[in-house]
Amino acid sequence: MSSPATLLELAGGQYNKLDWSNCAVVLIDFQNEYVNGKMPLGAAGTKATANARLLLDKARDNNTPIFHIAHHGEDKGNIFDPLSDKVTIVDSLQPLDSEKTITKMHPNAFYDTPLQALIEATGKSQIVFAGFMSHMCVSSSVRAAFDLGFENFVCHDACATRDLPSAQGETLAANVVHDTAMAALQDRFAALMSTDTVING
Repeated sequence: MSSPATLLELAGGQYNKLDWSNCAVVLIDFQNEYVNGKMPLGAAGTKATANARLLLDKARDNNTPIFHIAHHGEDKGNIFDPLSDKVTIVDSLQPLDSEKTITKMHPNAFYDTPLQALIEATGKSQIVFAGFMSHMCVSSSVRAAFDLGFENFVCHDACATRDLPSAQGETLAANVVHDTAMAALQDRFAALMSTDTVING
């Protein structure tokens, strides 16, 4: 039996290499809601956040444009209540004054936000993504970036998600949901890279 191949490989293509002189970093929804709110991501979230910190340090050392994304729900809503501290970016990834923080109200970080214009203003054509949740806002944003013409790279070990119910009402474990979401992105929308590879080449 032959090994599975991505759609890009079947078409005879391949992803370009990451160029730190030509990329921006987008950190998606590293917020307290995923730590001590309604959707704690546990050890996987802790590991992803630690890797995101390494990515953030690398970007800062390289003067790479950095964009922090924060999801907001409805006032006094069940999740991502902007009147609560659950929308606050976690302490270890707090933005510097020189870094843009963008608020979104939809899974796609480009939808009804200035993110596209801000990245285009930097002149960078590649984006490195990390964040929560793998299957939701990360996936939606990466797919949108692809449609907008950006080259995408996802730090797969700086992303995490939660258990989901299947169509049959069974539990799909978070690691399965994560791995599936990442594989779907790699099929055509983004190159997957470990944080160590992104940082050290």
